[in-house]
Amino acid sequence: MEEQKSIVFDYTKVRVKRETETMLTDAYATLGWKVTATTVADASLSYINVSFKRDRKIAHKEKLDYLQTKLDGSIAKIEKLTAAQKNAGLSEALTVGTAGAVALGGGISMAVALEGVGFLVGGVMLGVVGIALGLLGWLVHGKVKKKKLAKLEPAIAEEYDKFSS
Repeated sequence: MEEQKSIVFDYTKVRVKRETETMLTDAYATLGWKVTATTVADASLSYINVSFKRDRKIAHKEKLDYLQTKLDGSIAKIEKLTAAQKNAGLSEALTVGTAGAVALGGGISMAVALEGVGFLVGGVMLGVVGIALGLLGWLVHGKVKKKKLAKLEPAIAEEYDKFSS
């Protein structure tokens, strides 16, 4: 009677953005992993958990584990750079826009709450400055975003090249 051999598996679960799921599963497949399940990781549906299994006695396991560590770092960096790309220029625009809103509010308060022609004129002038700062925030966003994207796009392309190799 032949003795039946049992296969022992390693298991892992990876939390990843939905946009990089296919890239992750393809890369893990090259390292011997097979997808066992995919579940939603958070209420926003932007992250998912992908569960994998692999034969514990796979050949060259140490080398595959090393490559997996590099791969995980690459995916994390790609996700970070992509998030930075989406939010490029936002903080600068919000800062300038908030200053504009404060100036506009101060101008309106000055014109309405204080008596006298001087306060009315000063309030209107401050309000105009606030409106100008609000528009400047919009312009700052476009300019800063363009500048940051010019830096981020080559970095993302370089990270994808590292990931591919």
